[in-house]
Amino acid sequence: MLNQKNESKAISLTVTEGITVSIIPNSEHEFLMSTKEVANGYDTSEYVIRRSKLDHSHELIEGKHFVKGVSFSHTLKNAQPHKIFWTKRGIVRLGFFIKSERAKLFRDWAEELIIKLDEQMNLFGDVASTPLSHRLPAKRNHNRITQDRLVDLLADVCQIEDKALRMSITNKLMGRA
Repeated sequence: MLNQKNESKAISLTVTEGITVSIIPNSEHEFLMSTKEVANGYDTSEYVIRRSKLDHSHELIEGKHFVKGVSFSHTLKNAQPHKIFWTKRGIVRLGFFIKSERAKLFRDWAEELIIKLDEQMNLFGDVASTPLSHRLPAKRNHNRITQDRLVDLLADVCQIEDKALRMSITNKLMGRA
């Protein structure tokens, strides 16, 4: 459940140029995202997310991959009891079912965010004492390829029609060259 003191405020994160999503810090699941925000990140409709939840109900488990708004409607403004909020595990699991170029970029972003958050844990699962907003990756100098710049570059690379060139550039950017 959300901690009323500091978890009722959403944090906006930029996935790539023109795509910003809001996450809600959560003590149990690290963060949560509404179905609308997940759909925005995957460049699909809320219907597709809801349909994926139904079609893959054997893989998407309540309490692990998603929670219902009733769990914390008393702490979050306008949280409808039937509204679904996705955990980081749920966001990644949904990515297995949604196929598009932007979905791939969103999966990459989600994976990097999760890895960054997991790096803050020790071997025994103790979370660093700093709040989520302070544990998120800081911006680097302009001459470095940050996660945002990499995603931005990959978005541009996706528009290249020559498949061999596109794959070559992607591999180089991902460090697989």
